[in-house]
Amino acid sequence: MEKLQYSSARLTEEYGIRIGRWTQYAADRELPFDAMWCVIPPGGSSERDQHPEVELSVVASGSADYEAPGSGERTEAGQGAAVLLPSREPHVIHNRSDSEPLVLLSIYWMPEEAAPPGQAAPEEAGE
Repeated sequence: MEKLQYSSARLTEEYGIRIGRWTQYAADRELPFDAMWCVIPPGGSSERDQHPEVELSVVASGSADYEAPGSGERTEAGQGAAVLLPSREPHVIHNRSDSEPLVLLSIYWMPEEAAPPGQAAPEEAGE
């Protein structure tokens, strides 16, 4: 059993926020997904991000305002809520609090349809 918490994680500056990638934990090698802590300071926002992975963003502490630039779509999520971000969807995450940091657990993985060239995705291969 290993307890993983953002308050003791090594955080670095990435995407305009503080990130703690789970590669710093021994358990990371056993997981079928990648993960990281994201800490957004009071009144702060992440940079616009877009990636091939599907991302499940869980609000561990605070309240998040997810924005999909270009579409005008916004979703607010409080502590304990999760937002599923599709592959390649541009997004910005805002912390609207003026006093509390926003802490997210970001869990991400490559979608099955993104199989490497020349290799069928599992559903196409009859699995």
